[in-house]
Amino acid sequence: MKKIVSAIFIFAICHLPSAICHLSAQSDPLVESGKVKQQAGNHAGAIYDFTSAIKQNESEVQKYLSEGSSVIPPLSGGDAFAIPYYLRGYSYSTIGKNDEAMNDFTMAIKINPAMGAAYYQRGKLLWSTGKKEEGCIDLGMAGSLKDSSAREMFDEKFCWKEAVAAYKDASSKVRLNDYAGALDVIQKTIKLCPDSANYLGIRGRAYLGLGNYDLAMSDFDKAISLNQKKSVDAYYGRGMAYYSKNKFQEAFDDLCMAIKIDEKLSDAYLYRAYTCEGMGKNSSALFDYQQVQRLRPGDALAFMKSGALRNAMNDSKGACNDYRRAAALGNMDAQDYVEKCDKEKKK
Repeated sequence: MKKIVSAIFIFAICHLPSAICHLSAQSDPLVESGKVKQQAGNHAGAIYDFTSAIKQNESEVQKYLSEGSSVIPPLSGGDAFAIPYYLRGYSYSTIGKNDEAMNDFTMAIKINPAMGAAYYQRGKLLWSTGKKEEGCIDLGMAGSLKDSSAREMFDEKFCWKEAVAAYKDASSKVRLNDYAGALDVIQKTIKLCPDSANYLGIRGRAYLGLGNYDLAMSDFDKAISLNQKKSVDAYYGRGMAYYSKNKFQEAFDDLCMAIKIDEKLSDAYLYRAYTCEGMGKNSSALFDYQQVQRLRPGDALAFMKSGALRNAMNDSKGACNDYRRAAALGNMDAQDYVEKCDKEKKK
């Protein structure tokens, strides 16, 4: 390989023009020459030097892209190949050649997907050319790669506001069992904020509703690893997934965590009650059905289920009271039990 292959580049994320990104250790003379011209405002000359650096390593770049890390360690060779594209892209954008700049930033990202600065510059460019959603996605990605300027611009450009609005929309769709619609919305939101535990939790629930358990569990696990104290959707969703696989203890533990985070999450009480029944813990299940009744006094199913449990526990009076409440709330099956209760009462 040519001389650039042996050079080790350490890319410190910074932003032009006040601080042209520094490359420590040995560096390609053409890149160094281009940087000097770029700092002096001679962007035409800088572009010429960066183009020359790119051309002399074209074959190595293609091999790197086709064979990846088996050729060169990504943090050395990858950056070495990506930097001339990144710097040339900056000069192109400065003189208004947006298409050329976009191509170069995209190439830099293709070579090194961890180059936050390239996402940042491309995000700014997309935003400035009216592609706000795509720009926000790039700014979000740059932010997740620890680019502080990108995080500031993400807020400045109201990307965060758009992400929150989409999250709320996806959450509503999940509650309405529109899982495909929720997935469509939340996918865009996760592109804006790829490391959000809340968004991953909602996507996991959408996957779960669509029956894709592997993807759901992957999202739940990642969400919980990102934020163990607030991942209510992830704990609740993973609890439901475990319950569906008859892993009652795991389900119970996760649902307990969901309730600990949100004591008003009635659905978590409901599924924890199901889980307790699965483990033969009828008293605990009855307690949870009563919590559902407290939080959702119009839930006929909760009264019907507690009535059945009371009946199994030989509390016929309590069972009949619950059946009557369920019947009054429109549960037709409960009406049959009410009639039996009335007959027993007349004896």
